[in-house]
Amino acid sequence: MHTPPRLRRHALARDGVVAIADALEFGMTRSAIRRRVESGLWTPQTRGVFTLADHPVTPRTRARLAVAAVGSGAALSGLGAAWWHGIVDEPPKRFTVTAPRSRHRSPVEGVRVRYRQLEDAETVTRDHLLVTSLPLSVLEASVEDDGKILDNALLLRRVSIEQLRAAAARRRNKEDAAGVAALVAGVEEGARSAAERLAVQVLRDGGLDDFVCNHAVGGYFVDVAFPAEKLAVEIDGMAFHRDAETFQRDRSRRNDLIALGWTVLNFTWADLKERPEYVVERVRQALAA
Repeated sequence: MHTPPRLRRHALARDGVVAIADALEFGMTRSAIRRRVESGLWTPQTRGVFTLADHPVTPRTRARLAVAAVGSGAALSGLGAAWWHGIVDEPPKRFTVTAPRSRHRSPVEGVRVRYRQLEDAETVTRDHLLVTSLPLSVLEASVEDDGKILDNALLLRRVSIEQLRAAAARRRNKEDAAGVAALVAGVEEGARSAAERLAVQVLRDGGLDDFVCNHAVGGYFVDVAFPAEKLAVEIDGMAFHRDAETFQRDRSRRNDLIALGWTVLNFTWADLKERPEYVVERVRQALAA
């Protein structure tokens, strides 16, 4: 006895999960499904949902099972959705699932269920799983876990401030509206925070201390400045470097700083994260020049 090849491919594309509805659609009978369960070929997980016995129950499998356990119209949300979108590296120990208000059921073990009506713009199907949209996932995950998630999403340019603002607007009058609004307000005030913190850490770890952040020079605020040496360290690739107009403004800023006698070094978020020793060495060279 085996799983029909087409159905098996279908299940493998869904991290080993088989729904009874899928099996029936692929031509299996209920008795054939029952035989595979009884033989141990399929493992029952939740009502009408199984996993292939020879497939490991991975975090992705658990996420799918969490959504399936809640029922039709449910979407992976919060920190789990941010992980599914690739914004965070590790899955949460407990997944959050958002379900329509009409689907109130008994609690689902190991799953946090939130009942609210999601608009079409607030969900997306990714890898055959309904999840909250990327902007909403980032906001909810930041409220649920850590504001650094929002910083990372912006710095990686996975979301824009406009998208976050629109997502927050849809959450008005909802239970998490205050937390979401506070996050977006913080972003509006200064989206460079995470990069500046990382730049400070990299420089200090490299033994450099005589600098100031957000130093005023000629009408601009330099990200990290060594005023005595007139050295400006600028961090590129920020979330709000998102259009041609802004890019041109940054080029003008650089030219103006140079005209004022400053040396300008530009580094990216990737430089800070992946080769901090390069950043420190270039800064040392500029200071010694």
